[in-house]
Amino acid sequence: MKKNRTTFRDYFNRTVYFFPLQLLFVHLKKNQQLLIFWLILFLVIFKELGLKYGIPYLFLAPEYLGKLSFSSYFIVGFSLGGFVSAFNISSYIMNGFRFPFLATLSKPFLKYSINNATIPLLFIICYLLQTHDFLKANEIFNDQEIAYRLLGFLGGYVIFTLLSMAYFLATNKDFEKLFGKELAKVLSSDSKKNEPATILLNKNEPIWFKKNDNEKSWRVDTYLSSTFGFRKTRPHYHYDESMLSQVFRQNHINASFFEIGVIISIIILGLFREKEVFIIPAGASIVLLFTMLLMFTSALRSWIRGWTLIVILAVILLINQLSKLDNFYYDSLAYGMSYDYKVPYPEKHGDVPPEKIQADYMQTIRMLESWKKKQHSDRPKAVFLAASGGGARAAQWSFLALQHLDSLTKGQLMNQVIMGTGSSGGMIGTAYFRELKWKQQKSNFNPYSDSLQGDMSKDMLNPIIFNLAVNDVLIRTQKFDYEGTMHWKDRAYVFEKTLNRHSNGFFQESLGDYAKAEQKAEIPSLIFTPSVVNDGRRMLVSTMPLSFITQNPTNVLSENIDYMNFFKHNDPLNLRFTTLLRMNSSFPYIMPTISMPTDPTIDVFDSGLRDNYGIKTTIQYIFHIRNWLAKNTSGIVILQIRDGLKIDGKAEENKSRSIVNEILTPFGSLYGNWFEVQDYNNDELLEYTSEWYKGKVDIINYQLNKSADNYISLSWHLTSKEKVQIINSLTLEENIIAQKRLKTLLNE
Repeated sequence: MKKNRTTFRDYFNRTVYFFPLQLLFVHLKKNQQLLIFWLILFLVIFKELGLKYGIPYLFLAPEYLGKLSFSSYFIVGFSLGGFVSAFNISSYIMNGFRFPFLATLSKPFLKYSINNATIPLLFIICYLLQTHDFLKANEIFNDQEIAYRLLGFLGGYVIFTLLSMAYFLATNKDFEKLFGKELAKVLSSDSKKNEPATILLNKNEPIWFKKNDNEKSWRVDTYLSSTFGFRKTRPHYHYDESMLSQVFRQNHINASFFEIGVIISIIILGLFREKEVFIIPAGASIVLLFTMLLMFTSALRSWIRGWTLIVILAVILLINQLSKLDNFYYDSLAYGMSYDYKVPYPEKHGDVPPEKIQADYMQTIRMLESWKKKQHSDRPKAVFLAASGGGARAAQWSFLALQHLDSLTKGQLMNQVIMGTGSSGGMIGTAYFRELKWKQQKSNFNPYSDSLQGDMSKDMLNPIIFNLAVNDVLIRTQKFDYEGTMHWKDRAYVFEKTLNRHSNGFFQESLGDYAKAEQKAEIPSLIFTPSVVNDGRRMLVSTMPLSFITQNPTNVLSENIDYMNFFKHNDPLNLRFTTLLRMNSSFPYIMPTISMPTDPTIDVFDSGLRDNYGIKTTIQYIFHIRNWLAKNTSGIVILQIRDGLKIDGKAEENKSRSIVNEILTPFGSLYGNWFEVQDYNNDELLEYTSEWYKGKVDIINYQLNKSADNYISLSWHLTSKEKVQIINSLTLEENIIAQKRLKTLLNE
């Protein structure tokens, strides 16, 4: 007998109708929502998404317990294994019925996962290559150390995959296990049972599980077996369709129980989120969040199938309506303030009587007189600090800059600083060094110790993102008591706790604890300027009332709100100092906005929206005390601690012109140049200063060496290379010139 020869058409069909390839096609056509998650992950590891905010570094250089270790990569690999399992489960639930031949195989879900591994495998290869290149260029590891960490990633991935597969192999049943070999053979040979009309009228089959008549099976000729060998598919048309459906049905139900179990495990994990050992890398937390989203939607689909989208939309609308109820919405409050009285908003001209404005002004003058008594000259230079925002890089840079400059001037710099202001991380670093200088006065503490240099560069993002993933997007389960008021333990709480731990527990005070020291000029006064989300105004927060700055001489609504006077009935000085630092640096979405005790409620967040460099606040402050400065000082020095180089703006050529580019450029360019726009406005304000202040004004820029070619991410997480780059900025040629000029000015 002559053997049939394999023709080119046979090879072509086996290739085109190869199961992994058909699964790719079905994803592209039917499951774009699943591919969106993969697209985001691919863009992130190739640094095409979120590079400005350091998101790729969370995956390529994940920290665990402060280190890039085997464990940190193991956890990322383990979390990716969970995401891939969720992807396979979701895909199986959505697409399994399109491939009926699966139900005739042993271990159908295992074989489906093997054939669905194209995208995960491609991602793993790309991740390993990208991580190797990143660590080689940015860390001090050799090839063996890099390989060891990448092995940790692979180990974590493999272990989760084996655990999940062990569950499905133990619970999922194939065709023969469900019906038995003999019964399956009898039913499959019953021709009447297999007639379309008979199957359609079969009342034993669950109606909700029937396929849509318009849904057609996808052709598959070959597939990968569990031993990764090539196999031809078995004919399935002679099987009773209802029996095939039952195989998929019980597989889907088992998958749903697995997903629910994982989600419950994540919630339980969230209960221990304050234990440092449970705080996993931020990259793993993001993957965990993606996993939960996939699991939630696929679990719904396994139970309600075609109604999934409608139910999800209905749940979103219901939650949105419920969130309007006072007892439902999770407000992040200002710890320490009283919420018993709601202040009417907005503040209007005339709220503060003229005599109170004068009293507030005189309180500031008394502070200035105390400052003058500390000086070694009758007409000293008045120094004002302006520290720009920028997350961890700004916090680290402002601290290092002040530590270095104050040490260089033997304490003279901080002694001559009247007031400091700024935004976000810049004010955190400034406040930390001021705290150390205060400790020096009280206990002979050494604020210039090298051991303190890395405090502000420690990771803040891992605990925030982990808390977001396991608590804030689910059900908040824990509260804590502060000054008699209960607050949720959300990522705002975690931020403050982590910040206080990184600063050696020194930020234990309330705002009022600094009042006497500032009034006596033992330490510089600090003004924080969080922005009001509702109308874009600025809230000026200090230990001293600032109504003389915020009140306008006309009946025009002021852009500034004096915190001390506006919240005089809400115990304003009892505000926890770490809460004030958070209030001034709450980057949208990463941190929750802070709801204030007003009617209607207003929310405040990052001060960088209005005054990222602190110049606007500095100029307004100087303007109102200009007469005292002219009589009592020899001039003004404004020290700008900038988290980037100040250079003349250069218009970038738009090299890739397209319709999409033309649509997005006006918005993207304006947003991308937002801080440059503030810079232009600040320069104008400084220029106008010479019109109303006749004394000498010197501007000193102390700059972080950050540029387009030497970028440091805007994040609460820094890589080793970025930390070194920040330290090396102290030796930047422009900064050496600036510090020499500062020493000269302070001695004039």
